[in-house]
Amino acid sequence: MAIACAFALAPVVGQAQSEVAKLPVFEVASVKQNKSETAPLKLAFTSDGVTIENATLLNIIRAAYGMFNSVDDKFIGIPNWAKTDRFDIEAKVNGADAAKFQNLNFDQRQLMVQALLADRFRLRTHHEVRELPVYLLVVAKNGPKLQGSKPLEGADPGGTLKREPGLITGQNIVVSQLVTALTRTLGRNVIDKTGRLPDKYDFTLRWSPDEGETQESPGQGGPSRTTDSSGPSIFTAIQEQLGLKLEPGKGPVDCLVVDRLEKPSAN
Repeated sequence: MAIACAFALAPVVGQAQSEVAKLPVFEVASVKQNKSETAPLKLAFTSDGVTIENATLLNIIRAAYGMFNSVDDKFIGIPNWAKTDRFDIEAKVNGADAAKFQNLNFDQRQLMVQALLADRFRLRTHHEVRELPVYLLVVAKNGPKLQGSKPLEGADPGGTLKREPGLITGQNIVVSQLVTALTRTLGRNVIDKTGRLPDKYDFTLRWSPDEGETQESPGQGGPSRTTDSSGPSIFTAIQEQLGLKLEPGKGPVDCLVVDRLEKPSAN
């Protein structure tokens, strides 16, 4: 079913409300359910708004709240339909606000998308810190084996990280980026307890993935390469190849609690 409406957004409820009131609003927005089985996921800001294609509402919430690399247990109260139903959203500001929109930073644009979700999906949320199962990333007995990055002309200063089934490669990467990749791969929050290794590193981590691992990134299709079933587990590989160790435990996790969420109504 196609769902579309034109609207002026209501303000977001919560701490960001006063800041949102100073931002331009999406004057019109189209929300349509996407029935495609193969279309790629797209979430992108344009010169005068935002374009979202074939995205579950959970992934849209991830992006809007800066939690795109968070595992599902950080989202409390998300209904099943929000994890499976996919939507296309096209939202634009008034032409007179286009220049102002272009000067907004990424966080401010995220607040505008939060306001869109609050109005169109009646989304209401709050944050809670909960004690959840985690993995603690620590330095192994014989110390880290991470190799310091080698400066390369033209390389991305923010680093390059690639994740595939059984493989994570990093160039000019800080440990927090490795933690994010491990969180997505294992489907459980990983907390850095290495003592905050300060440098940037190049590394290749290879292992044989098992059925309990999340082998795909949000919005991607199936595995991109054939995996080697004879390799070590990810836990062994981290210790042998990086000189680090994953220990199971519990820890404080900042969760987004959904108080209200509704499917958009047809017009």
